[in-house]
Amino acid sequence: SDVYKRQDLARNLDVSDTSIVRLAQALGYTGYPHFKRRLRQYVQPKITTVERLGETVRRVESVEDVLIDVLSRDLKNLQTTLEETDPATFTRFVDEIDGASRIFIIALRSTHCLSTFMTSALRFLGREVIPLSPGIGDMWDQLRDLGPEDVLIGFAFPRYTKMTVQVMNFAREQKAMVLAVTDSELSPLNMSANYSLTVPYRIDSYIESFTASLSLVNALVTALAFKSEADNIQTLTEMEDLWKREGVYWKE
Repeated sequence: SDVYKRQDLARNLDVSDTSIVRLAQALGYTGYPHFKRRLRQYVQPKITTVERLGETVRRVESVEDVLIDVLSRDLKNLQTTLEETDPATFTRFVDEIDGASRIFIIALRSTHCLSTFMTSALRFLGREVIPLSPGIGDMWDQLRDLGPEDVLIGFAFPRYTKMTVQVMNFAREQKAMVLAVTDSELSPLNMSANYSLTVPYRIDSYIESFTASLSLVNALVTALAFKSEADNIQTLTEMEDLWKREGVYWKE
């Protein structure tokens, strides 16, 4: 069942509406709606892809409905990310990435697209980035000298990949700075993360949507470029010269 409305919860507990609001605020939420969203994330079942597709089929009546539903939910996810991302935590993310000797990224299965995008964007700025994946079985070898000068960024959403949680726990044990991008404060990634940014991911589909996550990554790397503008302009100029010399892009 869904999470109680504030008035229903107050009535069942025999307390006032304001008591419910005060409780939510005392727990660190902006109010009951914020608390309710987080609680729903916790109690909602981690449904399978088959169940997700079944929900979508029952809800829509045409292909046009799918277009409207999916894009509308993505817009809502973007708006929620804008409203709920803590500027201080965002700034700390940027500072930690900027000061890192090396940047390791772990994002497995469907979230790997986030790793690919962030790796490419950071390398454009001349950063040493190591995207992690099981590959040929050498992932743990790549982490053998991970240490306090490094940052590990982990991406995972329900259903969380076990290996991502394991790698983040290992990074914390090695005293590396551990950053998480995930769906809620209750995510297992937060057990080892120094700092965490939460992003909604659900749409009416059998797959997750990473639209809001990609936008957040875009904001992070853009803020990083802004922070060290002169150095990054020089690096990008050199990259542009290299791409032009090697004919990387199509030219009519």
